[in-house]
Amino acid sequence: MMDIAGTARRNWLYKLAALAIAILLWVYVNAEQQGVQTFPVQLEREGLEAGYVLDPEPPTVVELRVKGPKAIMANLSSRDFRARISLAGVKPGPLTIGVTVDAPPNVQIISKSPAELSLNVDVLETRTLPLTWEFKGNMPAGYRVGDPTLRPAEVVVSGPRDRLRLIQRVGVQIPVGAKESFTRSLPVRIIEPAVGDDTRMQISPKSIEVTVPVIQEMTSKTVTVQPLVTGAPAAGYKVLSTRVEPASLSVTLPAEGFADLRALATSPVDINGARGDVVKDVNLALPAGVRPNNPALSVVRVIVSIGPVAEPSPTPSPTPSPPTGPPPEETKPTTGGTTPSEPGKEPSKEPGGGAGTGGTATGGGTGGGTTGGTGTGAQAR
Repeated sequence: MMDIAGTARRNWLYKLAALAIAILLWVYVNAEQQGVQTFPVQLEREGLEAGYVLDPEPPTVVELRVKGPKAIMANLSSRDFRARISLAGVKPGPLTIGVTVDAPPNVQIISKSPAELSLNVDVLETRTLPLTWEFKGNMPAGYRVGDPTLRPAEVVVSGPRDRLRLIQRVGVQIPVGAKESFTRSLPVRIIEPAVGDDTRMQISPKSIEVTVPVIQEMTSKTVTVQPLVTGAPAAGYKVLSTRVEPASLSVTLPAEGFADLRALATSPVDINGARGDVVKDVNLALPAGVRPNNPALSVVRVIVSIGPVAEPSPTPSPTPSPPTGPPPEETKPTTGGTTPSEPGKEPSKEPGGGAGTGGTATGGGTGGGTTGGTGTGAQAR
């Protein structure tokens, strides 16, 4: 009869080697049939009582490294896993809690990151805070912004009590740079201390309406006043002078755009057909944005002096010039005197020879007549 026990004792070394080979073959076969994958899974939290909040906020995703048969792993997705933390019954204060993962059958969790969380449970609190503002940007030269109007002027902020009590300022940042007033809807944010996009801090309303007045800078200068006269006086009359009271005045005007302004005109003064002085109180023609420093001087007085046109003076006759040639020969007048006669004999009374008292005879012309008649006279030599 064969000694089986003896034979087994004698071949133990071979049997041990065969067992090791079988184990290695089993591990190899199983390794060839297993797959390893990594899945990001949303982290859920459950059981936190109302009025409590976590600070800091836990991560929203847990990374799972899993393995399983290749046939199963090929059809897996993140939706097939569930990661959660249970916060039932927790009280305010620090807390360390593990992450629980639910996996499909035949799938092994190799690792999870994070595996546990260090949290702080805080009380959820609400505060009503007034809004402030900050201007961001630069204004054009000659313009400035006034105080904005915020609607509403305060907001409600809720969040962890410890953080909420640190808030100093809540408000809006207002971009500036326009030359006209504007209204915009702007988001409300925590300005001090800056918290960025902290989802634990809730602001209501999240945005407000902001109206910003934009004002031109003003300056003062002195300008002259120029009267504007239209029409013409009546025929035979003319404008002797024109003046305005006051002749100059101080005005307030925008700092930009009026550098060349030196004078202001008045409203028109009509003198058409006038025969005497015209005096009128008229408004200044003020450009937009320009106003007198003294409001009473927006009306000025224009005085136009009108008089008759003067008659022209007669032109005097010219004075004759003295002769420049030699003086003419003297012509002795014929007096018709007595012609000498012989003694004892009366002068002749014949025509031409009698004594004449008439006019003077010139040259060979007709001599002056005598009392006795007209004579021919004697020609002067």
